Amino acid sequence: MVYGSTFALPSRRRLWAAISVVLFLWLGGALRSSAADYGTTPSQPQGRLDSHPFDYPERVEYVASWNGIPLASADVRIAPTWVEGKKLYEVQISAETWSYLNPIWKMRDRVEASFEAETAYPRRFVFRQRENRKSVDTIANFDLPGQKWIIHRQKGSKARDYELIAPRTFDPVSAAYFARTLDFKIGNSVRLEVFGGKSLYAVILNVVARERIVVRGSEFDTYKIVPRIFNLSRSGLAEKVRQASIWISADEARMPVKIISQVSIGSVSIEMVRKSAGAL
Repeated sequence: MVYGSTFALPSRRRLWAAISVVLFLWLGGALRSSAADYGTTPSQPQGRLDSHPFDYPERVEYVASWNGIPLASADVRIAPTWVEGKKLYEVQISAETWSYLNPIWKMRDRVEASFEAETAYPRRFVFRQRENRKSVDTIANFDLPGQKWIIHRQKGSKARDYELIAPRTFDPVSAAYFARTLDFKIGNSVRLEVFGGKSLYAVILNVVARERIVVRGSEFDTYKIVPRIFNLSRSGLAEKVRQASIWISADEARMPVKIISQVSIGSVSIEMVRKSAGAL
């Protein structure tokens, strides 16, 4: 599909912020908080990691659209591995804009992450951003005893090394897969925290309904979740977030099948187009 010169996007910065937020929410957005609230009891949300739901390689493909116009695709893969006698899950994500957009906005982003199979505690989070001429690499390792992220950030020719004290936080990837093990109930609200590369966020996930929806010709029984996001650092994406909704399958897979986020003009959506078994 090709669009002529009259095709105009909202400002690239705002549109990419919206897509980033949608991806952020689609990945689960966050995980545990030191003050999590699941239902009416202020306790940590309980997952089902003891069942090892990701022991088989999984591949999921998504398409991102703006007002029905396809903009980008994402490929997400997870597989188990063993490192120094400990079982981990490794995730690889690639996201890129469609070729017709390259003259005005070219994105080729990659994410790599690993987390412990028993606890979902993160080990490593790598985000390689390639957006037009922008080149940013964020490599973060979680120091579990010190409860801190040790980060190397390379932006163009400028490099920075720093640490971020963030007890009981997860990166978006380990957060997402742990979140997929939660037992959602209508009316629940879950408060979560996440490390997002250089900022910290608090996310409230409100489970508002159970709905049957059709995505790309397939019908799903889902939980509808309305998130709210807040900056815990001085800066972040929260001020760019408008109303968003997430639909997660109500079966054992807890698969994110659709997300919609409002932008200044219309909305951005991500829909699952294919799920299959596939190694990294």
